[in-house]
Amino acid sequence: MGENKGRKVGEDPGTEKERKKGGSKLLPWIIIIVSAVVLVFALLQIFDIGGENIASCQGYETLRKVATGETEATQGGAASNAVDPRSRKIDFDALRAVNEDIIGWIYIPNTDIDYPVTIGEDNDYYISHSADRKENRAGAIFLDYQNEPDFSDANTVIYGHRMNDGSMFASLHKFEDEAFFRENRYVYLYLPGGTVNVYDIFAANVVGETDEAYTRSFADDDAFLDYLTKMKNRSAAAFNREFTAQDRIITLSTCVQYEDENRYIVQAVLER
Repeated sequence: MGENKGRKVGEDPGTEKERKKGGSKLLPWIIIIVSAVVLVFALLQIFDIGGENIASCQGYETLRKVATGETEATQGGAASNAVDPRSRKIDFDALRAVNEDIIGWIYIPNTDIDYPVTIGEDNDYYISHSADRKENRAGAIFLDYQNEPDFSDANTVIYGHRMNDGSMFASLHKFEDEAFFRENRYVYLYLPGGTVNVYDIFAANVVGETDEAYTRSFADDDAFLDYLTKMKNRSAAAFNREFTAQDRIITLSTCVQYEDENRYIVQAVLER
């Protein structure tokens, strides 16, 4: 009687065992189905991201052709290093016909940084929209909206994503290599009217997302000079650079992989 305890009257003693056995066979199938669903979702996400990356690259290549009149794509999306960057011409009338928020063009030799620069009404829009105003996770290169659009502030902050495919501001991380840093010291910023601002890179470093490096204006000349000296001294590579209170700098900022709270910045001072 003890053997039949808990079993219905008339039930075959083997029925319960078969039911348990059937349940054990079903579990692996459930795991397989769930895994398949997760895999399909992940693949769709990858394809979606890959599609956006392709669209971003194609969109910016089109803008380069619009800006320069070039008919052939340039390798890596960057201008040829054989051409004197100071003599390069950017057609801002053509660019502003695409987007009036385009206020400049930034180029750093020996990197893939060769992009229009935008400014929005806030610092959110161009995180998820490209320079042609299309929604895209690669975003655009953009000024802090609190900066003057003519780059006249003591410190103009320029943001860009660190994309895994090496696009946007990912190339800034090349300056982590001191040898590269010392051999590649200039940023070229093209402005409407044919002006070419040439900036000499003097600092590169990892900072917190709210670091004082993002200070845009200063109480007085001494405060600005103290700031410049501090930025130079804490850089991974040091240079014997003298500053004046009349200097104007740019701070290029991008993300650090796996460190959401940090940013990587490259700072450069306008040549006198």
